[in-house]
Amino acid sequence: MRLWVKIVLLNNIIVITLGILIGLGIREGVTYSLRQEIIRQGELIAKNLSTLVADYILLNDHYKVEEAIKEILKAEADIEYIFVTDKDGLIFAHTFKDGYPPDILSWNPLDDKRMAAQLLETEKGYIRDIGIKVFEDMASEIHIGIREERIAISLKMLNCFLIIITLIMMAISSILSCLLSGIITKPLKRLVSFAHDLARGEFGKKVHFKTGDETGELAETFNYLSLELKRYREHMEESYRQMLRTEKLTALGRLSAGLAHELKNPLTSIRTLFQTFKNRPALITKDDVEMVISASDQMNDLLTKFLRFARSDEFNLTDVYINSIIKHVIKLVEFQLKDRSITLSLKLFRLPPVKADRAMIQQAILNLVLNAIEAMPQGGTLTISSRTEQGYAVVSISDTGTGIPEEIKDRIFDPFFTTKADGTGLGLSIVYNIINIHNGEINFLSNGTGTTFTMKIPVSL
Repeated sequence: MRLWVKIVLLNNIIVITLGILIGLGIREGVTYSLRQEIIRQGELIAKNLSTLVADYILLNDHYKVEEAIKEILKAEADIEYIFVTDKDGLIFAHTFKDGYPPDILSWNPLDDKRMAAQLLETEKGYIRDIGIKVFEDMASEIHIGIREERIAISLKMLNCFLIIITLIMMAISSILSCLLSGIITKPLKRLVSFAHDLARGEFGKKVHFKTGDETGELAETFNYLSLELKRYREHMEESYRQMLRTEKLTALGRLSAGLAHELKNPLTSIRTLFQTFKNRPALITKDDVEMVISASDQMNDLLTKFLRFARSDEFNLTDVYINSIIKHVIKLVEFQLKDRSITLSLKLFRLPPVKADRAMIQQAILNLVLNAIEAMPQGGTLTISSRTEQGYAVVSISDTGTGIPEEIKDRIFDPFFTTKADGTGLGLSIVYNIINIHNGEINFLSNGTGTTFTMKIPVSL
């Protein structure tokens, strides 16, 4: 749920809650005031009627008392009933058409009180019985029942009014809440967008706020974090480049012996030929010149491939054909394969191009191939295969060496971990990092009959 929706809902809940509480308070206050008004009205009517009929009660004049009661009924529409008792406390006059109820005297007994009011619940609704004594020292009383119907009508109108006011306040609150939430969430949205930029690796950017509140402090913290992440990444990239250069120098050293041997053969042929030319220049033939040119081209090709590998430093994503890289790496290690009597088995299937850094992928494959060759000092079979699998370009490099000891399997990708006397311990660590940089995977299987490393690169990054 969006923050602005929460703010609007929270404000509306507050408005509704306050409206209910205020409405209940107003309702109770209005109800109390109306009932007090009914009591005052009934008391006033009862006193006026008492003044009118006091003498007639003493004279036992039923007619005059009933006439006075009729006049009161004509003037007051809210009166439900009136009854009067004589000086002995017996019913003297009343307005009940079907006779008065037998327990009427117990509805609101005055006892020693001058006046009393009692709320009665009847079939016709709530009725307020107002009773007063006509004489201080006699049992004669006047009781007037006033309907509270107008209270119910007033409360119904009040309820409608309060509902309308609450709805209006909700509408105003929603509008104000939307405006307020826009002011609050606008900088938060910018911070969220900035956080997404950081998550995508766009370090070094800044987000600017002119507010001096917590949002501004949070923005400053994000800016500091962005700069620190940029510095850290630059430091890590430089460290990684240094590690890559170190491992590349190691790989170059491992390849140099083979390069020297491959260059020695054509140089020997050229030297022998030129020594013959020196002593007997007339013996130079076209075939001799072509042999010199061929030997020169062979050396140039070897040096070009060697230098292409040695000079590749920058990270550059391009469309890379992995099978082509595998074939190039095989050219670089031809001498090592011959020198150790290692049989090469290629199982390359057609692969789509992948977005990758060619030099890095070449470095990773070369490291794995050199490790495989060194694992077979007495000869064996080097198997390199490629295939596609669930959106990945998969390369497997297998040797038939003695395998990786069980106790070090968990550490072979750790930086600077090596079992070789002249090793740097960076080869497999760099391979692991290169594959991770390309959002790929690398794993291995090893036993007493050999080791297989499998690297997976996404076909579409």
